[in-house]
Amino acid sequence: MSGPRRETFPQSTFPDLRILPIDNLLPHEEHDDQRARPLIERLKQATHWLNPPIVAPIYNSGLYVILDGANRHFALKTLGYEHILVQAVDYESEAVVLDTWHHAVRALTIDRFLPALHAIEGVSVRETSLLNARAALAARDILSYVVTRDSRVFALTHNGDSTSRTAMLRRVVNAYRHQAKISRITHDEIAHVRDNYPDVIGLVVFPRYDPAEIMVAARDNDLLPPGITRHIIFGRALRLNYPLQELRYANVSLEEKNRQLKTWIQERLDAKRVRFYAEPTFVFDE
Repeated sequence: MSGPRRETFPQSTFPDLRILPIDNLLPHEEHDDQRARPLIERLKQATHWLNPPIVAPIYNSGLYVILDGANRHFALKTLGYEHILVQAVDYESEAVVLDTWHHAVRALTIDRFLPALHAIEGVSVRETSLLNARAALAARDILSYVVTRDSRVFALTHNGDSTSRTAMLRRVVNAYRHQAKISRITHDEIAHVRDNYPDVIGLVVFPRYDPAEIMVAARDNDLLPPGITRHIIFGRALRLNYPLQELRYANVSLEEKNRQLKTWIQERLDAKRVRFYAEPTFVFDE
């Protein structure tokens, strides 16, 4: 009979944790004030850095695109930090999957929501079928589509001026995000959403993106609206609990901070404080 199975960490999945200059990180999406402002207040009182943002290098430029964690980056930068602890990934590897979040719009009336969409400059709104909307979005013939609580479907189309499609999407999201509650979902089935969110009045469905589009959005500062891209990371580092004071020190070099980080990681490993979960999980204390 064999002994207990030894826990190991595949070399390809162990997180690449590093401390970088905060100004070398470029967001690809706008930060979300509804999330960022409370985070800033929490970080003022916090003693530890929990979940590092996920970043990917931008082709030998010394810059990194933030794949996940724009609000955390914005919060630390607002608080005056020069350095930030991140998890770096290879954007072209199988360990990173780019998917899309859609918005379940809540705590708003349909009588305010639909007129707000119709009022967006440069956007046309027309009623259609769900199947036609799905096909048009897949072909990028429309910006997005909306499914209302009563299952009506509206396609949102760019009128074709010189404004970028990304800027038009920002206008779409800005039409409702400051006056509604938004929950992120992964499908367009309104009946299923109503089961979990009884106050939902509509879904806004967005296109799928390619990693190259994310890189260009960051490079050109043509940012996507918040809460649209969803990066699934195999081997994501969570609950790091790294002392925030180690990032604060202004008189310690970046090289020394990274040496201290490596020592800290090794100590955690030696103390068996690091565990790898291969299975999908639900976290209830975010």
